Amino acid sequence: MNVLLTSVGRRCYLVEYFKQELAGKGHVIGVNSDPLTSGMAAVDRRYTVPPIDDDAYIPRLLEICQEESIGLMLSLFDIDLPILARHRDQFEAMGISVVVSDPWVVEAANDKWLTYGLLLEHGLGTPLTFLGLESARSALKRGELDFPVIVKPRWGMGSISIYTAEDMEELEFFYRYALKNIAASYLNILARSDMDHAVIVQEKVQGQEYGVDVLNDLDGNFLTSVVKKKIAMRSGETDIAVTEDNELVRHITESLGVLLKHRGSLDVDIIFDESTGDSKVIEFNARFGGGYPFSHLAGANFVSALLSLAQGQLVDIKCFSYIRGVQGVKAIVPTTLTDY
Repeated sequence: MNVLLTSVGRRCYLVEYFKQELAGKGHVIGVNSDPLTSGMAAVDRRYTVPPIDDDAYIPRLLEICQEESIGLMLSLFDIDLPILARHRDQFEAMGISVVVSDPWVVEAANDKWLTYGLLLEHGLGTPLTFLGLESARSALKRGELDFPVIVKPRWGMGSISIYTAEDMEELEFFYRYALKNIAASYLNILARSDMDHAVIVQEKVQGQEYGVDVLNDLDGNFLTSVVKKKIAMRSGETDIAVTEDNELVRHITESLGVLLKHRGSLDVDIIFDESTGDSKVIEFNARFGGGYPFSHLAGANFVSALLSLAQGQLVDIKCFSYIRGVQGVKAIVPTTLTDY
């Protein structure tokens, strides 16, 4: 089976995981609009494709899928997911297993204002969130919201334009600065539909942050989850983590997976206050998260599970288990760019 990773970027570790599991019985194909990335260097074969928002993007992907006899396809980039979700049936008509969730799930994950509404609607704890500067100002005046607050993009990724404001002056500055940065970055692909409401203001909650990988099958049925305590962050991604077995965190995130019926891996960030037992979901992403390598290091194998599911095979139960107490750190390994 050949696997297509779209927007492969710098997720070279996922490329290697798929290559290891395929063990020569298939190839990993990578596509990206920028060819000079570590992920593109790691794949078996690579294609430079038009930007995600280009009309030629989907037709080119369809051509590559035909040329490379793709059997499994998934994306590693939030901004890629909406367009793939809308065109998923075209790829499935070619017999490809597409690990992309339904459009409403992708939208609920990408749009942090919709995330907030969904979590509230279903009784899942989440930080108080306000859309727009005036709404946040009013909440502060009413005493509903207190400083410090978090200012971040409504449609965001990683640590791009996320700031902590300690007072009104900082809030107003960071709000304007975030808007400027969003307009100048790839985040504008999603945000340009409503730039007047492209920034949210959120209460800053206290507690230990956890990352949870929640795996569903290709029909959206829950399979397993891996809980990790975050120890250090870098550029918005988990840099050091240790696997744990926090039952409350596990229950909340599994409930979210059952609710969303997403496909494949769901990356969930949640803050747990050990002193009160209170937990709040910060956000979730409908794709492999930057913290997945720590789950893989501890023995879970979502990659093998997805390959088995795509081929109609039973999944080895070992893919669902992991060792608690495994601490890991991400490492940077330089790679030579060849055949470019």
